[in-house]
Amino acid sequence: MPKIRIGALADELDADVDNLVSLAKSKLCSSMITGKGGKALWINEDGQEILRMAVDIPEIVPKHYKGYVIKSAANPRYIYALINEIDKKVPVCVPKKLTKALVGKNIKIEAIEDEVGVSYRYVR
Repeated sequence: MPKIRIGALADELDADVDNLVSLAKSKLCSSMITGKGGKALWINEDGQEILRMAVDIPEIVPKHYKGYVIKSAANPRYIYALINEIDKKVPVCVPKKLTKALVGKNIKIEAIEDEVGVSYRYVR
């Protein structure tokens, strides 16, 4: 699937365009959205899948980011990634066998929020 306009996606999902725009800006990373804003937004393939899930129940879909892996942590289940959108270096939970392989690569990250705080996990 190529990029699609948010208006066409709203017609496909039977959703309001303005609600879909606000949902896209709150759930998708900036690399998944292009365009000037409003009805002129374009959503890439990954963003379309996330928005299709988020239209039904927006609370269960976490915020997505793109990050650059800086180094592995002392715990083999974590790596440190730099997320430019929030200008922070954060620990990201990854599968143990991918810890060393991801260093120096760009990855997709989900931010899970709860009462304790925010945790980040790797998305394949």
